[in-house]
Amino acid sequence: MKVMIIGIDGLDNELLTKFEKDLPNFKKLRERSPLIKLTSVFPPDSPTAWASIYTGKNPAEHGMVFFKDPFSKSRYGSYIGNDISGKTFWDIAGKQGKKVCVLFPHLGYPVWPVNGIMIGRTTEVDIKKFDIQTWPKEISTKYDLSGLKPMTSYPVNVGDIIEPTKEVILNEVELASQLCRDFNWDLYFFYSSSLDNIQHLFWMYYDKEDPFYWEDNPYENVIPDFYKFYDKNVIGRFLKIIDSDTVLILLSDHGHAMRPAKVANINEILRKKGFLRIEEGKRSLKNSFIDKTKKSLLSLIDQHRSIGKMASTFLRIFPKGLSIYTSMTPINKESIAYLSDPSGGIKAYSYAGIKINKEIIDDSSYETQRDKIIRILLSIKDPENDDALVEWAKRREELYNGKYINKYPDIVFKLKDGWGVGTEINEKIFSRSRSHKLHSGNHRGETPVLLVYNKKIKFDLKKNLELMDIYPLIFSFLEME
Repeated sequence: MKVMIIGIDGLDNELLTKFEKDLPNFKKLRERSPLIKLTSVFPPDSPTAWASIYTGKNPAEHGMVFFKDPFSKSRYGSYIGNDISGKTFWDIAGKQGKKVCVLFPHLGYPVWPVNGIMIGRTTEVDIKKFDIQTWPKEISTKYDLSGLKPMTSYPVNVGDIIEPTKEVILNEVELASQLCRDFNWDLYFFYSSSLDNIQHLFWMYYDKEDPFYWEDNPYENVIPDFYKFYDKNVIGRFLKIIDSDTVLILLSDHGHAMRPAKVANINEILRKKGFLRIEEGKRSLKNSFIDKTKKSLLSLIDQHRSIGKMASTFLRIFPKGLSIYTSMTPINKESIAYLSDPSGGIKAYSYAGIKINKEIIDDSSYETQRDKIIRILLSIKDPENDDALVEWAKRREELYNGKYINKYPDIVFKLKDGWGVGTEINEKIFSRSRSHKLHSGNHRGETPVLLVYNKKIKFDLKKNLELMDIYPLIFSFLEME
């Protein structure tokens, strides 16, 4: 058997169900595929998730994990420099004699030698200058590589990127189709990042539950239309190419939902419980001024996309700016515990962690402190209905095992849907997100997609899988160890 993998970043299983009547090609795959409940990793961020798919390892094993706190250095886009070359499923397959064709993989730039073809590009065009590379080099002279630059995640006018994004997808698929036909491959991987960006930017125009949604807005159908566009121009195109000797795997790294508009300020809870201290005296006045400035800046970025664009450009030129931003905090360094999250307190995700300051507590009291904080988190009540606000909270070792487990905060947790993690101190415990409108869509770990299709065979597979299970699944279809 040959294996073709189509990876669509952010493709959501619940939205596939919701739009199914308008998605004949997705529907065809779903009807032939086993019913699989796929779960993403924690945190369900693209670099962390795709690294788990590529390597079959959990994040504590591969180390592509990026939590940020006020007292650690945080370069903007720091994960881009991490090297996964030689460790992916296509590397292992190639070493065992399988011919591979790998197109535009997330984290696949710069490219590296493979047993076949690899095309990599910079997808984070707001962070780095765009570039595209091929292995072998002569591929770039034989095929048209123009029109493959992804769209910005910080457009000044969101409507300006709709048609250009579709053009990028069409250009990707055209090149992918040519290589699919021209090259004799055993393993083929095509990745598209555009849907994730569209959902981040247009969620508040689509979702009637979003506080900033309004009826009959001009972008109400952008997300459904992109699902239809992928159905016709990506899935439909590849279904015409593959034969009965090919297993098609369609997958995503995470699902998508509304980014929380309400936040629970966890640092304020820690302060009230005596785990967090704030600076006093002159340093307190200075940090208070800086903290208010940060809040004002974040609100301005949220309200005015042009300022958000300027901020992203600044961080591309000066990536250490994120470290300066997060380190401007009123938190005293001798606090026992404080919040640590993947965005440096900017995006108000529903998932985060708490760092315990081991420099000021005895080793003997470490577990006691963790137990206390976990109990505090699990006791937080939703102010609207008195239900538990924290879906789960646990020690990092209860989440994963691996040599990079220390990259996780000491405690990890997730709030229930609709709530994000806030960082404000000496403010109300419950408040509104200051960054919701900039990117109103959010990654959802519970609803990624995994569909397995063959024209003749209907497979019987496990019903519940994690991202790490995709790696051995690929090799089983290739009949490899």
